[in-house]
Amino acid sequence: MDKWSFKTKFIDLLKADVDGLTQEGKIKYMKKWLRENEQKQQNQAEVLDKQSGLKVGVLVNTTFKKLVASQSLSNEMIVLLQEERYSKNTFDINYPFLKKVDRRASLSEQRKVNGYDRYWKDDIIINGERYFVCSQWYERNKPKFIKWHNHIGV
Repeated sequence: MDKWSFKTKFIDLLKADVDGLTQEGKIKYMKKWLRENEQKQQNQAEVLDKQSGLKVGVLVNTTFKKLVASQSLSNEMIVLLQEERYSKNTFDINYPFLKKVDRRASLSEQRKVNGYDRYWKDDIIINGERYFVCSQWYERNKPKFIKWHNHIGV
């Protein structure tokens, strides 16, 4: 969680009328929540560090499937992952991370860009919609993917 989100959440909690909690109680609660959140992010970073020995494509594929299975992606994030500019700025990949499957068109043709496959063969279902995941990953993209994964705070 970034500092702005944390600050906003903290201020909202302080302003909230929580039955039976004093200002000190609210602060204690937020400190505990913060410690737990930091520990969770550290554990996930350690898991990704262990997995970083994997090839970047395998890391992205397995990690992203876990994010989807745990329903950790917001609808806003799913929309962003379909944008070429966001994908370029965030991961330094040249194609949108996700591409929505059009049921009326050939699946093999939808995976192609300029005649070359740029998306993995197997699609993934997110919130009842089918998507292809970009397959164009290189080692230079790995740190950016790990940073993004840690930033979304799953």
